[in-house]
Amino acid sequence: MILTIVKTGGPAGIEELLGTVDATRLDAESHRILALQLEDLTDLTSSHEPTDTDGYRYEIDVQGPGKARNLLAVDDEGDPDHPAFKALTALLRTLGLPPP
Repeated sequence: MILTIVKTGGPAGIEELLGTVDATRLDAESHRILALQLEDLTDLTSSHEPTDTDGYRYEIDVQGPGKARNLLAVDDEGDPDHPAFKALTALLRTLGLPPP
């Protein structure tokens, strides 16, 4: 499974690649945690439609075995305690990427 995380939006309309991680290289425990975090994010992210705000959006492209792909999107609403944002932060840490 390959995960690609991109930060988009903001006042300047940026598109910044935060990282690409091959999850098959993670140890068994990290892989188990990652699977649970992806389930949580899937439950917490229901819409992939862009918001009308100048905020940032974090897009997690999950490419599974074969050609299976899933796109998860988390909008930064300015609340670090929002469940989806907290789940995103935990996922980035698991992948060894800096938190937002």
